[in-house]
Amino acid sequence: MDPLWLLLLLPSLLRAQVTPDSTPGVLVESVNSTESLTDSSRTPDPSGGLRPSEPSGFAATASEAPTQEEDDWTPAETFLYTGDPFTLEVARCSRAYSSGGQTGSLPISFGPPLRPALDALASTANFLNMIFQASDLRESTVQEDMEWYHALVRALLEADVLIQQALLTFDADPTNPVPQLVLRATRNPTAKVQTIILQDLSKAWESLHPPAPAPDDSWFTSFKFPESNQPMAALSKRVLLNDLSTLDTPKWGQGDSYVTNRSGVRWASAPFLDCEDGRFVPGWMLTLSTSFYGLKPDLTPEFRGVIRVDVNIQDIDLDQCATGDSWFADTHQCNRTSMECVPEPGRGFRLGQYCCRCKEGFFNPETIPLDSDGGPVNGSDGGGVCYPNMPICLPCWPGCKSCEDGAPCWVQEDWLLRAAVLALQGVFMLLIFVSMLAAYRHRRNRVSQSCSAEPP
Repeated sequence: MDPLWLLLLLPSLLRAQVTPDSTPGVLVESVNSTESLTDSSRTPDPSGGLRPSEPSGFAATASEAPTQEEDDWTPAETFLYTGDPFTLEVARCSRAYSSGGQTGSLPISFGPPLRPALDALASTANFLNMIFQASDLRESTVQEDMEWYHALVRALLEADVLIQQALLTFDADPTNPVPQLVLRATRNPTAKVQTIILQDLSKAWESLHPPAPAPDDSWFTSFKFPESNQPMAALSKRVLLNDLSTLDTPKWGQGDSYVTNRSGVRWASAPFLDCEDGRFVPGWMLTLSTSFYGLKPDLTPEFRGVIRVDVNIQDIDLDQCATGDSWFADTHQCNRTSMECVPEPGRGFRLGQYCCRCKEGFFNPETIPLDSDGGPVNGSDGGGVCYPNMPICLPCWPGCKSCEDGAPCWVQEDWLLRAAVLALQGVFMLLIFVSMLAAYRHRRNRVSQSCSAEPP
């Protein structure tokens, strides 16, 4: 019986010895094979087999390269309301950010601050107009005259302290969407000494216009490829009389030229925040551009290029209370019926810089607390509440032009009460009059007292 029991137990003993040895062998092989991710992701099954712990696609997803993280534009949108540079310090960016497009003209408050930049653009454009319209040879000698163009774009940057970037593009091919020459001059605000950085970006045109919400290339294409309904740039014809004694090359004694002015300068449809070294530059910028022209054989203007400047508008006030079609005009949240909008000057390019005040004929029932100086808190000015807070304006008593509360402006007459008082007063007056008549009638009657003596 003993040998028989040994024969019966021998297969189970052999299986018990093989199973522990076979498991490590499978794991080592799976690590060294191309299916390591699939095999290593399995866990032992209680029945003794192997089962997948996760779907097969899970391991493949882990091996894929991570996608590029998208930019978060929330800090830039918040900066449009707060104007606080700290809002942008925690944000990262890969390209510039342009706010929503605006239609219409620039606000009136932009006129005086931007006048130097507009004049500089017009003067530079007229200089190039005269150069390219005086001689066709200038188009073929751009490389030889490169130092002149370097100096010109640098001088354009120095025309006004608000100009942070200047670009000069030249294009002799009327069908090529990419300009032949692109020069850019920028300031270096981090340098101890004021520094101008000049770059030739002729071969990096596409890098200047990353995908939205970065600014596009409309500042160039709108001049070179204008739409049918788009007005032509403001050009005025001039007759030029030349002094031939000062010219080495033969020229005509009289020629034609076309010049421009400030009205020929165009602006972008929206301001933008620039991005440098992965950080937003705290200051909204506005792109201004104008074009310059040569002459066709029939002496009509022909497009030759665009000059552009980016102006810092962070310190220019933005008026949302203004009316008309200008940028952000009439975009306040005050009630048009019961409130009037009062702008807050000196806040710069920021939205929400206004107060709502009750119109004449309305009042604010909420009491306005006073600060330590005796003035209203929250920027309020006698009934006005500043954004984002809104006042409650209730109508005055009917007939009152102005009021401090809902009480009537005058005492309302109670005709019934007056009639009752007058009637009672009339009754007493009548009684008094009757008494007077009775007294008058009996005025001669005398009252005498008779005395009778008692008998002794």
